[in-house]
Amino acid sequence: MERGLAAWVEVDGWGELALLASGAADPGRATGAALLNPFDPVCRYRDRLLRMFGMHYRIEIYTPEAKREYGYYTLPFLLGDQVVGRLDLKADRKAKALLVQAAWREEAPVAGARRRSDDDVAAALADELRLAAGWLRLEGIAVSPRGTLAPALAVALRE
Repeated sequence: MERGLAAWVEVDGWGELALLASGAADPGRATGAALLNPFDPVCRYRDRLLRMFGMHYRIEIYTPEAKREYGYYTLPFLLGDQVVGRLDLKADRKAKALLVQAAWREEAPVAGARRRSDDDVAAALADELRLAAGWLRLEGIAVSPRGTLAPALAVALRE
């Protein structure tokens, strides 16, 4: 870059150049967890989401129900440096419950990432769902059996 703020670098497995901030240091291992909404910059730029996290993503709210693959309003789940799952969530205000209508595991981590166990993903996700339910002033969380991560998540929420 002309002002020296960033440099173009190659990243293994990307096939195209990326910008690296001048003076950037490796932060070590990312340890956070978050449910991402479809309008988060991580999700909004679909080609970057695919390149960085290996996730094919689209909002299915305009897709007829019979053709939806993951659910009406699916939220990706970021754990550390990987997007490891996606959830179709709904707040049922009358029942005071957060409904997990589907919970899917992302099957293939990006190149170079180690695969986390379903139990580890479900435990971290259960913590995030408890936080979300609290923010929404909901008293419970109900998990439907739809999705590859649903059984492990139901167990984690009971623990």
